[in-house]
Amino acid sequence: MKKNDLLNVKVTDINHMGLGVAKCDGAVIFVQGGVTEDVLKIKIIKEAKSYYVARIEEILSPSPYRAEPICPSYKRCGGCIYQNITPEYENKLKEARVKNEFSRFGVRCESFEPIAYAKLSNYRNKLQCPVSEDGMLGFYAQKSHEIIDIESCGLQEVMMEEIYSYIRTLIQSHPRSEIRHVYLRCGVGTGEVMVCFVCRGESFDGQAELVKEITERFSEIKSVLLNVNPDDTNVVLGKKCITLYGKDYIEDVLCGLRFKISPLSFYQVNHSCTELLYRAAAEFAEVTPNDTLVDLFCGIGTIGLCVASIAPVKRLIGVEIVPEAIQNAKENAELNGITNAEFYCSPAEKFDFGAPDVLIVDPPRKGLAPSLIETIGKVAPKRIVYISCSPDTLARDCSMLEKHGYTVEKCKPVNMFPRTSHVESVVCLTRK
Repeated sequence: MKKNDLLNVKVTDINHMGLGVAKCDGAVIFVQGGVTEDVLKIKIIKEAKSYYVARIEEILSPSPYRAEPICPSYKRCGGCIYQNITPEYENKLKEARVKNEFSRFGVRCESFEPIAYAKLSNYRNKLQCPVSEDGMLGFYAQKSHEIIDIESCGLQEVMMEEIYSYIRTLIQSHPRSEIRHVYLRCGVGTGEVMVCFVCRGESFDGQAELVKEITERFSEIKSVLLNVNPDDTNVVLGKKCITLYGKDYIEDVLCGLRFKISPLSFYQVNHSCTELLYRAAAEFAEVTPNDTLVDLFCGIGTIGLCVASIAPVKRLIGVEIVPEAIQNAKENAELNGITNAEFYCSPAEKFDFGAPDVLIVDPPRKGLAPSLIETIGKVAPKRIVYISCSPDTLARDCSMLEKHGYTVEKCKPVNMFPRTSHVESVVCLTRK
């Protein structure tokens, strides 16, 4: 085969990048937009050493798993790679991906539970949009820094969609080159919304007028902030925030608890699925009133506080590297009348967390550092609850924890990010 060749193929699978997988004469072909069981006429558009890439010229026989994308920006944006398949098949793919990663790393899981899911659209409580110098708002096109002008995104909570649309109109009619990103957050359980303008400096043109317009239009906006980020990096938020209106935080209700959320703090984006995830974590933890529970990478304290409220513990210790998040966590414990919780600002790898009975870890996508896994092996908690947004680093870390005497007892995938390639998982590891 060579570039521009036309051929007919049957798609046999979809990978985690949303590409259909087909074979011809033993060669692997990745088909853009291809769905398992599609029969297609395709055109080769790229040759590589071990594979080819193709686009669809004609659908000869559509797959029963194929669905019509509802977003007009689906192909250019590239965020919702699974919009062209049914939700049921998406869940099946994500379950299989988690299982395949465990198999690849040689990890045996005693019980794989069915994937949990809730809302499939309008589920995101966080929106970050780049802004061009001429006032265009939207999202980056796939694998580029080209901004696509997008009026709405069907993944965002409805209240944020309306506010985003209004801010987009205001900025387009009066471009402000100082604004780099518009960042929105909402509390689904409270209806409170935070608006954050990310700028190179500490002010922008027409600042007072813009803040006045959006706060008078939307009573849900309880906080307007300016985040200062002068650096030319892929990191959206800088470290300094200036409050322009209202509070420097918003609140949300999760698993019956109330939480303060600052702009720099991590908070799960899917409210409904987060409750499913945390209740599964509490079930897996099996804590008793005599246990010490340590929550590493605790953020604003959501996981540890929710677990401790569902099944009380003797002592809760939370560890997080972001100072603002730790301050929120302490306030959240007080806000919910939880008096046996302590929170410390430290890298997880450097914190002496003693000898907990149960350990919860929710690391970033890169997973646990080898030094931290060594420490966990030495302190030997009887149970580890591992929450992960990356099946490959989760399986890798579980294989390393197995060497320290742990068995993967249960795994429950959670479709926290419907229509995208990402899948969350919660795992229970017990010490032999």
